[in-house]
Order: sequence, then C-alpha cells, then structure tokens
Amino acid sequence: MLLTIDIGNSNIVCVVYSGSKEKLYDARYETIKDNVKSAYKNFVLDHILPLKENYKLEAFIVSSVVPSVDQVFFETVEMSLEIKGYKCNTDTVSEFEILLTNPKELGADFIATSYGAMCKYNTPIIVADLGSATKLSAINSKGQFAGGIIMPGLRISQDALNRFIPHLPTIPLDIPRSVLGIDTITAMQAGLMFSTIDSITGIADRIENEFGEVCTKLLTGGLSVLIKDHTDSFIYEPFLLNEGLFEIYKKIVK
Repeated sequence: MLLTIDIGNSNIVCVVYSGSKEKLYDARYETIKDNVKSAYKNFVLDHILPLKENYKLEAFIVSSVVPSVDQVFFETVEMSLEIKGYKCNTDTVSEFEILLTNPKELGADFIATSYGAMCKYNTPIIVADLGSATKLSAINSKGQFAGGIIMPGLRISQDALNRFIPHLPTIPLDIPRSVLGIDTITAMQAGLMFSTIDSITGIADRIENEFGEVCTKLLTGGLSVLIKDHTDSFIYEPFLLNEGLFEIYKKIVK
C-alpha cells in the first residue's frame, strides 16, 4: 500500500492506494504553519502512524508547496513510520519535459497534477487547480508541460475585499442564483464566484486557441467543489494530484 500526501498552503490531503490504484482511504486536514516541529510530531502520531498498521504501508510520497513545512513533515513521517519516503520534484521526474525558462521552478503540485492527468486522459490537457491560488496548467500534445497561469484563489480574493474594504460583510462562498446581485452579499458572491468561473473557462479558451487544438479540461483542488457544477466543459477530478503521486511512485520503483 502507498500513502500519498499533498501539502498545500491551506490543506494537507492524504490518500492511501492499493497496488492496483484502488483508493482505500482519504482525509483532508488544515495545514499548520506555526510551531511546525511539535505540531507535526503530534499530527503524525495522531493521524499518519495509525495508517501504517491499518493499511500495511510500504512507502509514502509527498508533494509540498510549503517550504517551511516540507522537510520537517517528511522527516517526521519517515522516522515515525520507518518506511521509505519520496519527494515529488523535477529531479524525481527528470524525463518530463518542462518548457519553462527555468524548469526547476515548476512546483510539485503542477508536476503531480500533470502526471495524474496524463495517466488518465489524452493530451493536450488543461488542468484548473483551485486552492489557495487558482492555477491553470497546460500539457501539449507531445506530453510536454507548456506553461501555466497563477492567480489569486477564491479565499484570497474574499479576504482582500474584507481587508481593503472593511465595511463589507464576510460572505459564504456560494454561487448566487443570478449573476446580478440584488444586495451586497449576492453582489459580492456573484463577483467572486462568476469571475473565477469565467477566468478559468476564458483562459482555457485562450490556451486552446494558442495550441490550435481542442484540449481535455480537468478541474481539481480543494475549492473546485464550489464551482464544479458550473464548469460543464471541465471534468471534475478531486484527487488528481494524489493520483499523480501514485503514478510517479510507480515510475520511481521501476
């Protein structure tokens, strides 16, 4: 059994897979960024260590975009579980062609979601990943990482409105019935939600135009559940990153 761990700025997602890629367990936790040594020692003892016996784990693999947490978390898991651990980075997937000015800049989350996408769908592919940031990545028909887009995520935009316009209320991230707000709350909801939806679909259209090809479009990330019913051209894949980690591990062990 393999434990895959996605460490994002907002959440940590743990998924256990069987050798045949059957998802046996999944859980989502808030990412802790303070007192990381003691916090993650307790976190691993409470939440990760029981998985070793319950699922007879043989290895784990981590994708992290939080440098302050990365090494502490990895070493704590490896020491507590006493199994081999792997990290997702450009060195791990050296055969993956990355068409960036500096390929080493590509984050582990972009790498893992790309692998998850390519192992299930035909290229070219566009992946929209909604987390702390909203990210779109493009994989061309040759299976190369062609580039990406990073913009403020829903919660960052929500927080920015409250910080810079303090008299505005804090609103739930729900999609209103109409694009035209009829009060302050529905106007803010329409602005936040529909701007995100239209940004994703609009940028995807631009990528397709640049490629000159129709792309497979995938939607993933912790906040994607909020808009999945309003992005008909996208396929919802909530565990795409963890599936990518599974596929990367398979390549490593071969």
